[in-house]
Amino acid sequence: MTTDYPGIRDLIIPMNDYPHINESQTLNEAIEAFNSYRFGADKHLGYSRLFIINNQKQLVGELSLVNILHGLAPQLMEVETVTKFEGKDIDHSELAILFETSTFSACGNNRNKPVTPLMQPIKISLPVDTHILKALATMCHSNHHCIPITDNEKVIGILRLKELFSAMCTTYCTIK
Repeated sequence: MTTDYPGIRDLIIPMNDYPHINESQTLNEAIEAFNSYRFGADKHLGYSRLFIINNQKQLVGELSLVNILHGLAPQLMEVETVTKFEGKDIDHSELAILFETSTFSACGNNRNKPVTPLMQPIKISLPVDTHILKALATMCHSNHHCIPITDNEKVIGILRLKELFSAMCTTYCTIK
């Protein structure tokens, strides 16, 4: 094994620079956290998930944009158990307009709901000294493109597939 290739330490985003909120906060505060991380001339959202910490600063879960939308408009996100009717697949998106009044009137009230019931558990984390290829393989095989990174079992930052991709394409996988 060669030591010319570094670990992931230089690729992580420190927790202070990544959107995160406390588990006692609301959907509205989660939306504000997402909105505070924008980039570019058009101010696009910078991240598609945020992490949830407890009062001891421990990572307890994650929240995606879809989780927030589920909290704001649960009736649109419910999965119907019937998948076919008289030989035709059901496309629920065609019926979404029927929920316009109830969705838009309810979603404002739902902004004050807590994030805890909507958060997902953290399934994978990696130590900060993980080799770049192990991190890449872990992400690809687990389909997790944003993984918490630990140092002495404390979360210190987040590694995204975007940073691994960039490092692989610009530093390691060069044409010779």
